[in-house]
Amino acid sequence: LRMANCVAVCVAVLAFAVLALARPPVVFVPGLTESQLLYKLDDFKSSYPFCQNHSSWKILWPITNADLATTEDVLCWLERYAIFYNDKAGSYVTLPGVNTTTFDFGGWLGLQGGHMITKSWVAAGWTVGKDLFAAPYDWRVPTAAGAQDAYYNHLRILIENVVQTTGQKVYFLAVSLGPQIALGFLHRMTPAWKDAHIAWFIAESPVWSGTPVAAWTIVSGFGDANSSGFDRQISLRTDSIPWLFPRAGTTNTTWGAGEKFIVTPSRSYGSADYVELLQDLGLDFLVPGFVRSELEPDLNTFAAPDVNTLVTYGYGLGTPASFTYPQDFVRNASITPPFPTITNATETGDIYVPLRSTLRAFYEWPGAMQAAGKKLLYQGYPGQVHAYCLFPEGGPCFQDVLNFIVNGTVPVGSPAPSRSEYLPEHAHLYPLPAARK
Repeated sequence: LRMANCVAVCVAVLAFAVLALARPPVVFVPGLTESQLLYKLDDFKSSYPFCQNHSSWKILWPITNADLATTEDVLCWLERYAIFYNDKAGSYVTLPGVNTTTFDFGGWLGLQGGHMITKSWVAAGWTVGKDLFAAPYDWRVPTAAGAQDAYYNHLRILIENVVQTTGQKVYFLAVSLGPQIALGFLHRMTPAWKDAHIAWFIAESPVWSGTPVAAWTIVSGFGDANSSGFDRQISLRTDSIPWLFPRAGTTNTTWGAGEKFIVTPSRSYGSADYVELLQDLGLDFLVPGFVRSELEPDLNTFAAPDVNTLVTYGYGLGTPASFTYPQDFVRNASITPPFPTITNATETGDIYVPLRSTLRAFYEWPGAMQAAGKKLLYQGYPGQVHAYCLFPEGGPCFQDVLNFIVNGTVPVGSPAPSRSEYLPEHAHLYPLPAARK
């Protein structure tokens, strides 16, 4: 009997020890361009006689030099990559005959550079496929018009399976574009479901109110003067980018109608001028998708997620606020405007996203979160580049998030910097340091 009691006690102690060592499950929603994409051609009618009409599944993204070896290769690739909003159908579509998908849902093989992210988490005790999961998605489209509905269904099933398998609620981690996609998912789940499955929503480097960098990317391409032309062609076929234009509004976390961030000799454009901007560039085909995405409630009304939420972000770095072009735009989509003069924001940010955008939830969600009985925590890190909280070399944010998940330790510091803390001494111009996207 004593032996039986001893065995029972030992088993209980061992079970407790195993439970204590178990890591809370993490489901990761990546950022822009981070999910790999595949394509397959089925009787595709190309505009060019030299492009393939049929193919097996192949990698569409990321691009390699071999994909773009010739001008013909570039033209064929752009057709396969393109996705647009079809106003008549009310949905986002690829060209007929082009099928695209992500792969390794739940795993990390479907993420560009996924091993760079997982190695630090594995070193901290997590195991891929056991308590560390990724949820790749098609980042070319926003949450509007049901574009992410199939993804959200897969995401719901993944989270339910993780909770059932581990016996623990999920830490729902997202970065860059990911928090906006993740917020759309949480908006579509019931309060009961969220209470049963989500421990915390962790939003790293969110783009709640957009960024002028998105407008720059559409106007003339992201990057330096040598690469901006091709970058722009990619952007014109990525409908999630206009979704991230600076959000119009009258609050301190949006852009007022009088604030201009695209400037030419005879015309300036702000948050009230997007349709005219696209038309003046000859990009009328982007107008229906932009209008539809701007009306999507996820970022328009910006309801609170009604789950415990931690937001981490960087600030104190020169971040573009406006772009001045030396000549007026030509109404021709094939003509890329010349490289602009870039002026940084007085409010700084994380190189890509001005601080006002990141802080939107800090000002708009507290009342709703309190009413729902949920916590909202904000933690800023001076000098942290956009999305670098994912990596230990990005500063203390990475370790703070690990400690928060494992021990519930709340990062110590000011949740939002005072204006005197984030005003830069000098507004420097491009070139800017590279950041992980």
